[in-house]
Amino acid sequence: MAVVAALALAAVLAVRPLASPDLGYHLAYGEQFLDSGRIVDHNPFIYTLPVGLQREGRPTGGDASAAGAWPVRPAPGPGCWYDTEGNYRFANANWLSQVFMAAAWRTGGPTGLCLLQAALAAGVFAAMLLAMRRLGVPWPVAAAGLMLAALAAHTRFNARPEVFGFLLLAIQLCVLSRRRVTWPAVGALAAMQVVFVNCHGYFMLALGMTGAFLAGRLAALAWRGLRPANMGYERQLSADSARLAAALAGQLAACFVNPWTWRLAALPVQTLAFMHANNIAGSGLTGPGGHPWSYIGEFFTPFAGPFADAKATYAFYALLALATAGVACSAARRRWDWLLLIGGMTAVSLTMRRNIAPAAIVVTPVALEACCSTLRRFWRRRSPRFRMEVARETSGLLIVAAAMMCYGVVTQRFYFADRSPARFGVGLSRLQLPLDAAEWLNRHAAGRRVWTDYTSSSNVHYFAGREAPVRDGPRSGDRFEVPIVTNTWAYPPEVMRRVLETYVDPAAFEAAREQYGFELVVLRADRATSALVARLAADAQWKLVRLDAQHVIFARAGFPAPAVTQEGLDVPAHLAAIRSSDPVPAGALHIGGLTLYHLGWLGPAAQAFAAAAAEDPSYYEAWNMNGYCLATLGAADLRQTGRKDKLLEARDCFRKALELKGDYAPAAANLLLVEQQLAGNRTPGAYAD
Repeated sequence: MAVVAALALAAVLAVRPLASPDLGYHLAYGEQFLDSGRIVDHNPFIYTLPVGLQREGRPTGGDASAAGAWPVRPAPGPGCWYDTEGNYRFANANWLSQVFMAAAWRTGGPTGLCLLQAALAAGVFAAMLLAMRRLGVPWPVAAAGLMLAALAAHTRFNARPEVFGFLLLAIQLCVLSRRRVTWPAVGALAAMQVVFVNCHGYFMLALGMTGAFLAGRLAALAWRGLRPANMGYERQLSADSARLAAALAGQLAACFVNPWTWRLAALPVQTLAFMHANNIAGSGLTGPGGHPWSYIGEFFTPFAGPFADAKATYAFYALLALATAGVACSAARRRWDWLLLIGGMTAVSLTMRRNIAPAAIVVTPVALEACCSTLRRFWRRRSPRFRMEVARETSGLLIVAAAMMCYGVVTQRFYFADRSPARFGVGLSRLQLPLDAAEWLNRHAAGRRVWTDYTSSSNVHYFAGREAPVRDGPRSGDRFEVPIVTNTWAYPPEVMRRVLETYVDPAAFEAAREQYGFELVVLRADRATSALVARLAADAQWKLVRLDAQHVIFARAGFPAPAVTQEGLDVPAHLAAIRSSDPVPAGALHIGGLTLYHLGWLGPAAQAFAAAAAEDPSYYEAWNMNGYCLATLGAADLRQTGRKDKLLEARDCFRKALELKGDYAPAAANLLLVEQQLAGNRTPGAYAD
C-alpha cells in the first residue's frame, strides 16, 4: 500500500496542463517529420538569422531584409556549423521525441499529449521500483525512495523530450541492476541506446552508468586477486566484466546511429565544454553583459534565486544526504560500482538545476540499496515482531504523507505554496501560453511580421499563423513555420544576445525594428521584458492593442486596430477573464496585476492585487504589491492635494504582508518609506516591488 501511494503521488505530479515555452518548437518539428518524412536541422524561417547564399532564387538561413546586418557570420554554438550554402545547421538531439509528441498531439490533441507525459513519468517510477526490488530494497524503503525521487524531479515532468530520456535511463538502470549480466541484456542496452541518442542529449549518462558498473566489476576482480581464490565467484566477475565491456562498446557504437553520426555523438561533450568556458552552468541570471545562455533558468544553480525555498530543493537536500550515506556505505562494502555511480550522478546534479531529475532517478535506488545492505545484518538481529511493527508504522506514515501531498496537488495547494506555475490537470494553460495573443494575431494580423520575446517565441510562432501541412515540403511563396527560437542550439548565441538586448536597450530595439520592419510586438510581461513593456506603453509610435493576464500585443500607431487604454479598460470584466484563465484565481490575478504594473497602470493593478489578496488572504506578495501601487499613487496625491488616504491604505497592506511573513524584505522596506512619508519626511528612495 505504501508503494501504491508513492506511485500515485508520482502519477498526480505528472498530470499537468501543457505550459512549456518550448511546446510549439517541439510540435512543429515533429509535425514537419510526420508531413514530409524529413528531419529538420536548419532554419530558413526565422528572419533574425544571418542570410546564407542564394539557392533556387531564394535566400536561405534568414530573410533578405537581414542582408548587411551580419558583416561577419556570428560564431556557431556548440555542435553547430554553417554548411556550404551558408545555412546554420545543428544536430537535433530531440527529433525522435518530437515525432512521438507530435503524433500524440495529432491523435488526442492537448489531452493526448498530457496523457503521454504522464505515462512517461509513470514508466520512470515503475522502472525505478523494479530496479530497487532487483537490488533488494525492502518495500517500505522503496516507497520512501519513490516519493523522494518524485519530489526532487517533479519540476521536470513537462511535455519535453528529456522525459523520454528519464524513462530510458531508468530502464537501463533496471537492466544493469540484475545480479548477473546476460547477453540478451547486452543487446537490450545497445538497442535502447540507439533510441536514447535520437531522443535526448542525456544519452551520455547511460554510458557513464554502464561504465560505473564495469569499473566496479574490474575493481572487484583486482581486489579478489589479493585475496584467497574463489574460482566460481571470479569466473562470474570475469564473465560480467566481459559482457559489460561489450555493452559499453555497443552503446558507444549506438551513439553514432543517428542522422548526424559523429556530430550528435559529440554534441553533449561540446556543450559541456562550451558552458564551462562561458561560466554558464550553476550560476544565476548574469544580466546585461553576461552570456545569453545564462538567461535560461534551467541552467541556474539549484540553491539560489526563486528555487531556494521550493519543495523540490528541499527534496534535493534530502537526496544529497542520501547520496552521502550511500557513498560511505558503498566504500565500506567495497562496492566501487555503486560508489562511482552515486558520486558521479551527484556531481552531475550539482552542475545545474535541470540535472537534478536524472540524478534522483539513478541515485535513489542505488544509494538505498547501499545503505540497506550495510544495515541488513543489524536489522536481522532485531526480533520479527519489532521488524514488522517498524515496517507497518513506516508504511502507514508514508501512506498518510503521500495522501496529503496528493490532495495538495489535486487542489493546487502543493504548487501554489511554491508559487510554481505548474498545475494539476490536462489541456493547455491559458495563463502560461500566449493562446489569446495568438488568436488575436490570427484574426487581426495574418501575414504580418511579428517581433516577440524569447520565452514566448516558440508558442507565438506555432499557434499564430499556422498554415496547412504540406506533405512535400514548403511550396514556393508559402511560409511553413517551423519555429526553433527557444532551442538555443538552433541559432548562434549572438542572435539570442541581440534579441535580449532589445529588452533593455532602446537603440537595439529601434535598430531591430528598422532592420526587420515588424509592425507588431508580442511580449510576456515579466521582469525580463518590463523595461520594454513600459517603454512601448509610453511611446506615441506604438499602441497597446491586446491585453490578457500575462501577454500584451503592441502595434505601430497606424495599425488598423483599436487601442486598449487604461481609461477605457473594463477592469471588472478584465479581472473576471483573468480569474478564469487558471485553476488558481489568486495566482492568476497576481500575475495579471504584475502585467498592469509593468504597463504603468497602477490603479487597475492595485485592484488586481486586492482581488488576489481577497481570493487568498495569506498571499503576502499580493498585499505588498497592492500597497506598492497605493503608496505610489498616494505619494502623487500627497504632493498634489495633500490627501493621505491611499498612503494609509498602503501602510495597512504592508503591515498585513509582514504579519503573514515577518521576514519579507520588500514589505519591511516599503512600510518604513510610507511611514516616513506620512510623518512628513522626504521619501529617501523608491518603493520595493
